[in-house]
Amino acid sequence: MKTINQTINLTGFVSNIEIELDDFLLPLQEVIINSIQSLEDNQNISEPSIGINIIRNIEHVLSEDGFEKPYYPISSFEVTDNGIGFTEKRFNAFNEIYTDLNKAKGCKGIGRYSVLACFNSMNIESTYQENNQWEKRSFKFSAKDGVMEHGSLDETIERKMFSTKVTLNDYKKEFYDYIAKNKITIDNISEAIINHCLLYFISEKIPLIRIFENGEKDKAIIINDFFKNTIKQDMSENTINIKGSETPFTLHYIRNYSSKSHSMHLCANNREVGKKISISKYIPSFVKSIEDEDEAKYFLSVYITGELLDNKVNSQRTKFSIPYKEDEKTMFESISLSEIFKSLSNDIRTEYKDFIDNAEKEKEKRIQEYILDKKSPRLAYRHLIGVQGAFESIPTNASNEKIEIELHKKVFQLEQERTKAFEIAFSKNKYDKDEFSEIIQSVLSEEAKFSADKLADLMIRRKAVLKLFRMFLEWREEDQKYMLEKDLHNIIFTMGAETNNTPNEYHNLWILDERLAYYRYTTSDRALHTNPHIGSDSKKEPDLMIYDFPWAYTDNPNNANSIVIFEFKRPGRDMNTSDSKKLDIQVVEYFERLLESKATNNKGKLLNIEKTTPKFGYVICEMHKDLIEYNKDYNGFKETPYKTLFKINDNLNMYIEVMSYETMLEFAEKRHSSFFQALGIDNL
Repeated sequence: MKTINQTINLTGFVSNIEIELDDFLLPLQEVIINSIQSLEDNQNISEPSIGINIIRNIEHVLSEDGFEKPYYPISSFEVTDNGIGFTEKRFNAFNEIYTDLNKAKGCKGIGRYSVLACFNSMNIESTYQENNQWEKRSFKFSAKDGVMEHGSLDETIERKMFSTKVTLNDYKKEFYDYIAKNKITIDNISEAIINHCLLYFISEKIPLIRIFENGEKDKAIIINDFFKNTIKQDMSENTINIKGSETPFTLHYIRNYSSKSHSMHLCANNREVGKKISISKYIPSFVKSIEDEDEAKYFLSVYITGELLDNKVNSQRTKFSIPYKEDEKTMFESISLSEIFKSLSNDIRTEYKDFIDNAEKEKEKRIQEYILDKKSPRLAYRHLIGVQGAFESIPTNASNEKIEIELHKKVFQLEQERTKAFEIAFSKNKYDKDEFSEIIQSVLSEEAKFSADKLADLMIRRKAVLKLFRMFLEWREEDQKYMLEKDLHNIIFTMGAETNNTPNEYHNLWILDERLAYYRYTTSDRALHTNPHIGSDSKKEPDLMIYDFPWAYTDNPNNANSIVIFEFKRPGRDMNTSDSKKLDIQVVEYFERLLESKATNNKGKLLNIEKTTPKFGYVICEMHKDLIEYNKDYNGFKETPYKTLFKINDNLNMYIEVMSYETMLEFAEKRHSSFFQALGIDNL
């Protein structure tokens, strides 16, 4: 039997390696890890070191003006170390896909292919010692040509010392453009290297790492010093067990003085994998910085290791083969990443209990002040103050807008829970004393508080509307005339709108009369001939027409129940002319047209607007003595003790009333005054 060695389509293999644009440093970080491991294997050096040279494209300037330093995009990297080098064994392993040379150290055997996913090629030059002889190896690696060696192993070695240089040549365009757009700096790269290799740093088994740009070694940053100045271990490691995992997890608590948020970092084989997770996602109060013994501020970075993570990391080291959410688990998976984070966050809660408790108290105080603000109370949320954990999901640094959104969500959530509790209770076939007692004590009690707060919030809104209406009455335009009629009209009901597109909470018909909310149809400033229920060719446009047709069963199924028409006149308008002296002239004309029309219900069946159909007409205008006397003497109106005028037409079952804007507003204020006083908002 003949054995046939298989080949690999290298270009196709590399094209299937998935690396996101924001993981552009992953190949560099993996090369640095390889250098660290090579240094660990070299027992013949006393001063292990790694040099990182950032090569920028100095021919391409992105920004250069008098105020900003020129920015040159990054094209390549050079990583140099004095590790064991590319011996024959290591070179053969390099040529073997999925090699297990460093499997014990967590290597997957395809890191070099990940390099080609981001860069066009890589060059390696290595001087090493083998069989007591110094050797040198030089080769190029690309997806197109594979490995291409340069020179021979027996060439003269000028410097007999360990040295390996790996050059990552030319970022591919999409990565190059991403780096250029985000203007990545040497400090950004240094911080990313520390984050990726942090477990090596805190073990104090890290070699000296220097980073510089375009070969300027005299300006190098020593990353080890950068680490010492910005990172400190906060406490000893915590090892905890989590339900669903057969092996434990270890938490490394780190004080990060250069970070801007608290974070959790999942690691596999001593290196960070994937993106950091904000701790505030699981502990909303864990947001503000912490002060150390010297009052210096830091943020917490928790690095998480465990055998499960080592085993579940993917080949590219970009993510884990663990479902993120609980509902994404299959029958073969016992734990999700969200469950891991939730469990680990409980350990953080325990370790930082005092800090979190203080943050919670500050947050609750601020939210209560927001709800009970004397100038602008949000009483619809007042009952939440007594609900355990109601504010738990709100971050301590939330804006007022964020607080409002979260409170609204919580109210909706509790409403849903109460509705389900009622549904369960009503579905019972027999009386359960204990269960019904619990509903009365908990659900109904909460419902009562919620309803009271909702009513209080409604009254606050009405108070504001009445205040606005009064201000409109007092304001005058530059020509000393009152505000336009349409401004006041729009406060009550938007001109041109109708019931179908204007829910109850978006209009203020209650200013006129609370009972108007119970009518099925309202139209505002729309011609009669456009009304789908009324067959009229009239182009007349009542300011407000409010009417009701039978729902189902009624004594008069073919008759309209009642019709209400409001006519608004501009405040300050002179109505003492011959055409407008009769205050009800327009309203009466509207009713005449309606009596001539043919109405239909939703099924198209004819409905009658009869003489006996109740008709209510209201005119809101400015009233003065002469106008009042004229309509009393010549137009059949009578005066009420409230200085309004009314007239009844028995034959047409029609009632018409005329009042001023001021009177209408006073009536509304008096109807609400007892509510305002009871809630303590009468002075708002």
